[in-house]
Amino acid sequence: MPVLGPEDFDPVTGAIHWAKFARILEAERLQAVGALLVIDLDERSTEIETLAEKSRESVLPWLSQSIRQAVRADDLVTHLYNYRFAVLLRGAAQEVAGSVATRIRESVDDTLFMTNEGISRLGVAVGGVTYDPARETDSDIIKAAFDNLGNAGKNEPFILIS
Repeated sequence: MPVLGPEDFDPVTGAIHWAKFARILEAERLQAVGALLVIDLDERSTEIETLAEKSRESVLPWLSQSIRQAVRADDLVTHLYNYRFAVLLRGAAQEVAGSVATRIRESVDDTLFMTNEGISRLGVAVGGVTYDPARETDSDIIKAAFDNLGNAGKNEPFILIS
């Protein structure tokens, strides 16, 4: 893994900047097995999505922290946009990815988010894909992860990893 410096991290979310994350993802998927998770708010979080931009800025650091504390030490987290995040699970099989996705959901569920309007609870859906250089094609794993996220958001347990 390349050395990460302070300039590689977003000071608001503490997550790796997308450009660095994307370069690491491309290198990793050619060398070893792993998984890519994409995380977004689920239907339990509709009240948060209607808040003003200033409230979003107060929620993002807490949301990021609740995701980062649920992943393994070698996993990488990036903030995509709005309330969407991605996690690179290096060396993870599908079962491990499912376990980490469950921990992320539980961590976010257990976090109380303070906004200017009061306390809010959030929930997230998690979509993901596993990859293996031995069977890798030129498939767009980011698109596949987002497709699974869209399907995960429709039904309990709000997790879909293929």
